[in-house]
Amino acid sequence: MPVDRKTLPVRRPSLASAAGTAGLLAVATFVNYMAWLGWDREKDVLPDGTTTGPYQPWQVVGVALGLGVLAAVAGRRGHPVIDAVAISLTMTVCWSVNAATSDDSGLWALGAAMVLAGTSLGAGAVAAIAARFHRGSR
Repeated sequence: MPVDRKTLPVRRPSLASAAGTAGLLAVATFVNYMAWLGWDREKDVLPDGTTTGPYQPWQVVGVALGLGVLAAVAGRRGHPVIDAVAISLTMTVCWSVNAATSDDSGLWALGAAMVLAGTSLGAGAVAAIAARFHRGSR
């Protein structure tokens, strides 16, 4: 017999559960950032004298995959909005502190806005998709 999803009760997280999830996600996001990007502050000097970095492509892919896993887990637990906010704010603060202390041009603020937008959209999308599968499995 098919189940009408509109009649299924929607589980709303309690305030304590939401705060706990946000705290855990903030800590996990910080650890993910430090593991992949936080330790690398040295720019690479190319043979023509220009500089790149400090991050290598594999580091950025690693941090993005880690954030994706965190977003999916939180979304499956029923916290997609909390997930997107906690992950994006924590990632932006981590990146901003590192960038502001190593950039004299002031362009780190533009980069911080892009990190906030990218992590908000990415984490929000992954969490929403994971939450959709969570509801569909009931």
